[in-house]
Amino acid sequence: MRWCAAACLSLVVLLGACAVREASPERVVVEHDVLYPDLAEREAAQHCAKYGKRAVLVDRTPPAPSASLFYLQARTSVFECVEQL
Repeated sequence: MRWCAAACLSLVVLLGACAVREASPERVVVEHDVLYPDLAEREAAQHCAKYGKRAVLVDRTPPAPSASLFYLQARTSVFECVEQL
């Protein structure tokens, strides 16, 4: 029974570890758990790829608790969608 509770909690944390806050063909803003910056980068890359572009990190906020991410330490990363090289 304990493993089930631990598995459920892990799933909630992983599903809530990343959230797109703003998206356009020019940029994407992703709020993410500080422990999972790769999730934000992957989300931004997928978003920009829809427009034939690649994601470039241009800004990242300092860590802070986030209500939308279950009060985990979160940061917001801003990515510009730029033309492929």
